[in-house]
Amino acid sequence: MTFRAKFQGVFYLAVASVSPVGTIQAADAKDIAFDAPAIVIAEPINPSVVEQPTMGGDLMRFRIPISTFQPAEFRGQVHEYVVEIDSPNQTCRVLDFWPKNEIYTEIDGTVSVESTLQKESSVHFNISAAYEPLGRGSAQGEWKNKANIQEHYQRKPPMQILSSSGMIRRGYGVMFKFRPGPLPSLEGVRDLAILAEVPRGWRADMLQITMRAVGVQQHSSRPQNLGESRLWMAAHREGDAAAAAAAKRYVTQERALRSLAASSQ
Repeated sequence: MTFRAKFQGVFYLAVASVSPVGTIQAADAKDIAFDAPAIVIAEPINPSVVEQPTMGGDLMRFRIPISTFQPAEFRGQVHEYVVEIDSPNQTCRVLDFWPKNEIYTEIDGTVSVESTLQKESSVHFNISAAYEPLGRGSAQGEWKNKANIQEHYQRKPPMQILSSSGMIRRGYGVMFKFRPGPLPSLEGVRDLAILAEVPRGWRADMLQITMRAVGVQQHSSRPQNLGESRLWMAAHREGDAAAAAAAKRYVTQERALRSLAASSQ
């Protein structure tokens, strides 16, 4: 079977999976919107520069920019963005990914802590009370003991999670979570990178990316999905002209299919 037939077979499978029903979910005008490239180029990596153990396949690096957009009508608050990238055919085994877990703090440097403990003990006595039967003479006295204890030490400032990531699908996918840091907005572009092992001679395949926003709507405190998109991306080996042409044909045919489905509805 030729490469073109193989790739077209994957394409037809993808079309069946990304039919207008349930693929890119219909979004409300106030929902968070997402976007990702239709074609991703896989860059071959020299295995000698990678520390992770491999199974004898080729190593590829995928760089995937994702975009998030908050419409002007949106009045809610985003708690986190969740991005999942999956290799449905299990041809791309994830070895590494970026960004990794990131934390931040609004404090620069360490925190100086000063603790002061003051102990005070006192004894009051009244002689007239102790010797009342013997006479009316009286005398009063007081004894005090004070001790001050001071401690000075340094500690790390409180940290908050900015992003977290990890493998999913038994190593054939990766997950990223992004949370607002010092800036409340998560809108914009983020670059993701994946190092994956593919079969020897690998030329192209399909990747699926799912993106969703979790947060609260205005006048509500219950977390919910504020927007979700599920997209297919064609990935091909860098420098492979035939694979790149097949990927472009897939994108063109997918757009035609969506236009046809939209017009029929």
